[in-house]
Amino acid sequence: MNKAVESNNLFVFQRSKALQQYCGDVYFIHQDKNGFLYVLSDGLGSGLEANRAAKATVDAIKEDVHADITDMLEKANQAVSGLRGAAIAIIKGDFLTKTLYYTGMGNIRFYMIGIEDKLIFPLSGSGFLSGRKQKYRLQSFKYKPGSKFLMHSDGLVLSRVRKSLESPLCVVKIGHLIEQNISDIPTDDVTFMVGKFPE
Repeated sequence: MNKAVESNNLFVFQRSKALQQYCGDVYFIHQDKNGFLYVLSDGLGSGLEANRAAKATVDAIKEDVHADITDMLEKANQAVSGLRGAAIAIIKGDFLTKTLYYTGMGNIRFYMIGIEDKLIFPLSGSGFLSGRKQKYRLQSFKYKPGSKFLMHSDGLVLSRVRKSLESPLCVVKIGHLIEQNISDIPTDDVTFMVGKFPE
């Protein structure tokens, strides 16, 4: 299964393991006049059961897109109780303060260029969402309007991330270049989103 979303400020690409019908990665995008919310969840394993776990976490977050993101993470954690479990990353941006909040569990990767032109890649908590009690880490950063970010599941192996984020190309063209790193028939589910913070 292939899936792509393209807009002026966001490119999302997804390809399932061995082109299966169900992808174990599920993402969610929300934006309104106050800010934005991007979620990427990777259900353990692949196929239908992985999809079911990832979808459960995203569905729980969708219930209140204005909640504190650590509360979102706890809701997502409870949602996978009895399911396979999932890795997840959540980024939430505030347009007024130009602040980005990040939290996650597991091996989803997130990168951005900070206001001092440093490559920022916050680490998620270790482990995965499982329904059991977890410790969550919330991090916040100032983002530079017009700068780019990348978030991806562990199915994508990418070197020279900074070069991609500093490229003068639009996010759609950058997305298509990153897509060239992905096998036609991947051995893992692959999802990535490359975006541009509003100016």
